[in-house]
Formats: sequence, C-alpha cells, structure tokens
Amino acid sequence: MAKWDPLTFVQFAKEQCPAHVVNVLEDLVKFTVKESDAVSWGRGDETGMVTFRARSDEGLLPLFNLTTDGHIKLFINYLREKEVAREILRDYQLKMESTFLLELDPDIYPHDVLHPVDDLFHTRNQVQKFKHAILGVTARLHQ
Repeated sequence: MAKWDPLTFVQFAKEQCPAHVVNVLEDLVKFTVKESDAVSWGRGDETGMVTFRARSDEGLLPLFNLTTDGHIKLFINYLREKEVAREILRDYQLKMESTFLLELDPDIYPHDVLHPVDDLFHTRNQVQKFKHAILGVTARLHQ
C-alpha cells in the first residue's frame, strides 16, 4: 500500500509549509487527482511527492510534480527529451513563462528543477492559469 494519498500529503505539508503554500498544494493535489490521466505518489518516508501524468502517444508523461516540503517541478526538459510535438511543448513553455515570469529556454533552463511554490504562486489567478494551461497541454497530448 502506498504511503502517500491526498490526505497524508496535505497533513505533511501543513507541518512543513506556511499556510498560503499549503493552500496552493492542496488545490493542486485535488486538481491532480481529478484531472490527470494517472496520479503517481512518491514512496519516500520523509517527503511526499505527487505527479500529474497525461496520456500521449509516448505513453504516460509527467507534466509536473509537487512535494510536501512546498516545491513544484515542471517537466519541460523531460518532455523535450521525449520528443513531444514542438507545438505542444512550445505552448506549455510559453504558458509557464507568462504565468510565472520564468525563462524556460533550453539554454537557460537545461534541467528540470524543483521551484519553491511560494516563489511561483503569488495569486489565486496564477493557480487558475496554471491549471488551465495543464488542462490545455493534456488535451493536446490526447490528440
């Protein structure tokens, strides 16, 4: 049986993160459980992880993951390696860049890294834009 589920993930996050980060994590965990094609839960004992996976011609691809210590990873470079259609990848990259004011060009962002949630999400609107972007990428991967 997996150690992590939505309840234990949020409980651990509450012990490690400020309230505004927990609110974002809880919202994105619920979104992941409801909207992803497959949810992957980490197996770690001290830090929990949940990954949003979308079905594609390449199989199940991770789009992002969250950790109980308040981090998020965007799988942009992983998708580049999997040779996802250029239009889909470009759409994902542009939406993440505009939502979070990040530079995700492969020369500047050569590896997927964990970003602190409170560095990226400052408003509810950013959470909504992020979820909308993920749904859009997921729909395009299904085509």
